[in-house]
Amino acid sequence: MKPLLLLIAGWLAAIAVVAFLVVSGRNAALERGERSSEALALVMEEHTARTFHSVHLSLEATAEAWALARPPANDPAFRALLQRRLEHLPYVRALFVVGSDGRLIHTTGHPDTPQVSLADRDYFRLHKENPGLQFSLSAPLTSRTGAGWFVALAQRLGSAQEFQGVLVAAVQPTYFEALYRRMQQGEGEAIALFHRDATLIARFPAAEQDVGKAFGHLPLFATHLPRAPSGTYWVDGHLLPGKRIVSYRALEDLPLVVHASQSEHAVLAEWRRSALGAAIAMGALTLLLAALLVRQLRTRARRQRERTQRAQAEKLEAMGELTGGIAHDFNNLLGIMSMNLELILRHPADAPAVERAARAASRAVRRGSELIGRLLAFARRQPLEMRAADLNSLVTEAHPLVAQAAGARIELVLQLAPSLPPVLLDETQFEMALLNLVVNARDALSGAGRIVVHTYPDPQRGDPCLAVEDDGPGMRAEVRQRALEPFFTTKGSTGTGLGLAQVYGFMRQIGGSLEIESAPGKGTQVQLRFPRAPALTGVKRAG
Repeated sequence: MKPLLLLIAGWLAAIAVVAFLVVSGRNAALERGERSSEALALVMEEHTARTFHSVHLSLEATAEAWALARPPANDPAFRALLQRRLEHLPYVRALFVVGSDGRLIHTTGHPDTPQVSLADRDYFRLHKENPGLQFSLSAPLTSRTGAGWFVALAQRLGSAQEFQGVLVAAVQPTYFEALYRRMQQGEGEAIALFHRDATLIARFPAAEQDVGKAFGHLPLFATHLPRAPSGTYWVDGHLLPGKRIVSYRALEDLPLVVHASQSEHAVLAEWRRSALGAAIAMGALTLLLAALLVRQLRTRARRQRERTQRAQAEKLEAMGELTGGIAHDFNNLLGIMSMNLELILRHPADAPAVERAARAASRAVRRGSELIGRLLAFARRQPLEMRAADLNSLVTEAHPLVAQAAGARIELVLQLAPSLPPVLLDETQFEMALLNLVVNARDALSGAGRIVVHTYPDPQRGDPCLAVEDDGPGMRAEVRQRALEPFFTTKGSTGTGLGLAQVYGFMRQIGGSLEIESAPGKGTQVQLRFPRAPALTGVKRAG
């Protein structure tokens, strides 16, 4: 009788343990779903902001060209300039200029675009009635040429005292639908982009009949967005039927809200499979010893948790690689462009200085365009453009750009070892990596000090190496150990935590390595070891 009671007690204990594991697993699955939804919303926020900011930069440059040339209506040369701008903006359907009277005077669709009046469009009236407004982003509009929906990014032409029209980029919502289709990680996910006035711009799964429709009644706009610019919550029947987890993020400088959601059914799919397996195992193992049952279930639960954690880590790492250098690289390039534009504005009459600043800004724009190309190639899972190059030449060519990023109070010294073997790398990504390292060193020096960039052969293997060294305060051991972690930063709200992580990812991708030597009071040295390229003739060398 006692063994039977012990068996019953063991069986009941096993039931209790299995029930606890099932409930805990469900809660863990819901938490993982929330984190996954938040990560997806963050990725979409960064990508959306980058997309519209790149259009904004192109509009500003085009507006400056228009102001300098003041071309007549439908001028072929200015239209060719618009066409060249359009080629670098795959998400823009058309670029056009609306004169101060509301009539089209330039368009990339000429002569097929009808000459209609756009004086009643909100983006035109908004700039005409608000002299201080330079840039605006509209809710979705339908094209009067029958081309479908678009979002208008408008740039004011003329001064605050004299309104001369607007320059407009028509961004296609279908671009975001296609992007969201590629970004979908699993069944049951939905991704959408809203204007801040609650108008739907694009979503996946696609629903063209909902584009341009106001959704102010949704909890997102009625309750959550007024309280906080970002958040996560559960709701029943949000755009799609069924209970869903929703994560949203309002863009800081644009009237846009990105929205990502997952169905509870999809979030709990793996948990249901695990729970079903536990129930079947419990039925089979009831005939065995209670201790063996508990041990097997614990082993299985532990392995399942480890697999889930690995899968989650790989997913987050993939997302980090997709967006790792976006915000950081563009912040550096925009800083250089801003610095040179400020120099032009301060000394417009100094032609040599204006030319030098314009060339530096143009180089930053070109590097930004090349970076976009690399990011699009990565999104299509294409390899980097690996080429054989001379390390000293690359450093010398990048010197003007990184010197501007370092600032006038930084002494930037190049020490280049002669006769290094050629390296194999992507030149644009290398320049971004070098720029990141110099900017990090500048920040460590608080804007004043000495940075040394030197190349040398590896003492043991002879591989080409590069080091960026500063005489700043150095890192504590615990900071140095976490320095390569994505999103880890010691700069507070001003840092992204992506600089060193991006450089580390680039070096791993090309088959190189990165090491950090630093200690408090002894400065910091970041060492990069590059893979050798096959011996080639005609490799360009410095000097």
